[in-house]
Amino acid sequence: MNGLKLHLEKTLELLFKISYLVLALCTFNTFIYKSEVQPVFVKLTLGVGMVLILTRLIKFRKYIKMPCILLMILFCISFGISTIMNHEYGIVENGKWIIWTGLQFFALYVCDVEREMKSYNKEFEILSHILVGYSAIAAFISLGMLIVSYSKFFETAEGEFLISGFTWGRLWGVYTDPNYGAVFAVISILLSIVFILKKGILLKIVYLICIILNYLYLVFSDSRTGEISLAGGLAVFLFFTLNKVWKDKKGLVKYAMIIGVILFVTGSSLLGIRIVKVEYNKVLAPNFAKMFVEKEEAKKLKKQEQTKKPAQTDKTEEIKKQEEVKKQEEMKRKLGRKQDLEKDVSNGRFELWMSAVEVWKTSPVYGVGYVTFVPYAKEHTPNTYAVNNDVGEYTNMHNAFINTLAYQGVLGFIILLMLTGYMVWYVIGPIFRETDGINLYLSVMLSCVAAVVLSMMFLLEGFYTLSPGSFVLWGFSGYMVKYAYNIKKG
Repeated sequence: MNGLKLHLEKTLELLFKISYLVLALCTFNTFIYKSEVQPVFVKLTLGVGMVLILTRLIKFRKYIKMPCILLMILFCISFGISTIMNHEYGIVENGKWIIWTGLQFFALYVCDVEREMKSYNKEFEILSHILVGYSAIAAFISLGMLIVSYSKFFETAEGEFLISGFTWGRLWGVYTDPNYGAVFAVISILLSIVFILKKGILLKIVYLICIILNYLYLVFSDSRTGEISLAGGLAVFLFFTLNKVWKDKKGLVKYAMIIGVILFVTGSSLLGIRIVKVEYNKVLAPNFAKMFVEKEEAKKLKKQEQTKKPAQTDKTEEIKKQEEVKKQEEMKRKLGRKQDLEKDVSNGRFELWMSAVEVWKTSPVYGVGYVTFVPYAKEHTPNTYAVNNDVGEYTNMHNAFINTLAYQGVLGFIILLMLTGYMVWYVIGPIFRETDGINLYLSVMLSCVAAVVLSMMFLLEGFYTLSPGSFVLWGFSGYMVKYAYNIKKG
């Protein structure tokens, strides 16, 4: 009977994690985001998540042992206090995000500390392959959009503006935002590297293809956040993996070799991005522009033949017009945002961060709330950049830590710092000292989490969002903390 109950708990937990992951993937897919599929996974994730949390409340004596859970409860309480104190600007939407935060903490992160790690390793493999498989397909389709020069703008019934394809010098592809797509590609690259090391020759080829597709998407997304995440993720993975591989080497020599490898690999990966960009702009962009002009000219001639109307345009003028069209098309297909970044290297982020601090100062203890940020700022700081600029109103300050300071004040910010610091301290020691051989899964989990944390410096990630990054942050952190718990308890 106990075995059956445990099996049902495992199944319920895996079902929730799969539904949450699929929901996160749908949320950042331009073509699915506002489709009928999305609400189905919202309801499924909420329903399964609530049942899972209920089962854990029944057995709270076991699940309360999971490290960091008390800090997570305090974080949710802080979110609740902020919501109540700013209720006049809206309470329902903030209340919804308290629920989603609770699901991330108590359903996605929390693990059964009495379960064998082998069981969670299997769970990790299933979820990782969903991540890798989807990312490879998304990257393949997105690169196809680049080749055929696909670019489209959408406006939802709610007035949301969505982009797909290659636009403004960046490959959005199927993702609602190229920065999130790039970070997701980095996570997939890191996971694929581990599976290449662990699987057979035929599967190695498949994973290598996945790496190439995601690397190319990262290149054409022109995401500096993605590049930083790639460098950081690779550095963490190489450090912990090589530390085990070269465990017999002496201290200074070993770490000098590790640092050398890290600098070479990360430097090569970033240099490769620059080379592909330059070569694309030099060779492929002009060729794509030429193909477009020739294609349009062929359409024009065909139309003239069908209507039996001879061309009357002067040949010299026609050639000049074609050259001008070709130049314009080539500029459209150029990769990069040079002009935008020359004006402001932060692309507006510095102004947003200062604006967030300006708004926070009006309510420093408990903050101004998440969804209520804009109406609050309009009333108390109407001239601040977040709500008074030429682009639009910003709820997201493009930095998860500054977001928390503004939304939940000093209370939430201090709890977040405590949670981050304690989790890092709790996990790093056991992973570093791990003596059961080279545990590649732990190394890659840590590297993926590091990539997400780095992206949190520039994106709305980890908190207040349902994204693949938030799934990785809390899901993989739960696995690592569970492992560290087992080591500490002997």
